[in-house]
Amino acid sequence: MSRDAMDNRVPEKNRFLLNSIEAAKMLGVNVSTVKRWTDEGKLNCHKTAGGHRKFSMQHLIEFVERHADANPQVSVFPLLAEDEPSLSYHIVRGNFDFLAHKVLDFVLEGRTESVQQILHALYLAQHPLYLIYDQLMTPVMHQLGAMWIAGELGVAEEHLATQSLRDCLIRLQGLLQPPHVKIGKAMLVNLSSELHDMALKMIGHVLEQRGFQILFSGQITPTVDAERTLEKYRPDRLYISITFIADAKKTRDELEKWCHFCEKYSVRVFVGGQGFPRLHFEHPVIEPPLQSFAEIHKI
Repeated sequence: MSRDAMDNRVPEKNRFLLNSIEAAKMLGVNVSTVKRWTDEGKLNCHKTAGGHRKFSMQHLIEFVERHADANPQVSVFPLLAEDEPSLSYHIVRGNFDFLAHKVLDFVLEGRTESVQQILHALYLAQHPLYLIYDQLMTPVMHQLGAMWIAGELGVAEEHLATQSLRDCLIRLQGLLQPPHVKIGKAMLVNLSSELHDMALKMIGHVLEQRGFQILFSGQITPTVDAERTLEKYRPDRLYISITFIADAKKTRDELEKWCHFCEKYSVRVFVGGQGFPRLHFEHPVIEPPLQSFAEIHKI
């Protein structure tokens, strides 16, 4: 084994060292493979006084550069700008508070590619999709809304930032690998005055990962063909996201219509979003209001 491959002196200034499990996640292999590569001198690492292997991002990058041809399946998930060396460390550790602040800064700066890389890297590091949406995307979206309400962002700025997040979600979908065997069919709709469809898109991703076939209507879905749509597609579930309420009476009427037909066709109804509690709406067919993507993953 080369002296470089096993350096017992762990640099005190390097706070971003990964253990064998975390290094394996980033390289897309199992832990035993990482240990074998270090024993063979292929993958450099530091060794603690207790004999534990510790890896820097540079160790992993150098390994991939040297062995990409021999191991084409191995790759470090997308690394970010050179001026953000700690991001990959926080990604693999799942430090979502830190990452949420970074993502907010990036979308406000128009750095869509950086946001996309963070989302892709979190998914490739095997963090559950519902956790990414609950602890990263949702706080960022809420903060953008709060900044707009406080007058810290103009309408155009808020739209640009939101569109950046939407673009990243669309690109992330290309990485998702839903199971081939389907366990049900879910229809996702916004009501006729609802322009915010990002939460609904994320619901679709989580359900798709569980094995549901997704029918996504997107923004501004009228109720005129509600019964016909349910009769034709026969979903097991209907998901409605309510964020903005322009006309409370109209929104309640539309909800009542969807619920009436869902009851007729034995469709379970799930409703969520910041606007729903303000409606004070109840119907026997509606399940308990959704509070998180983790609930969607379980129910």
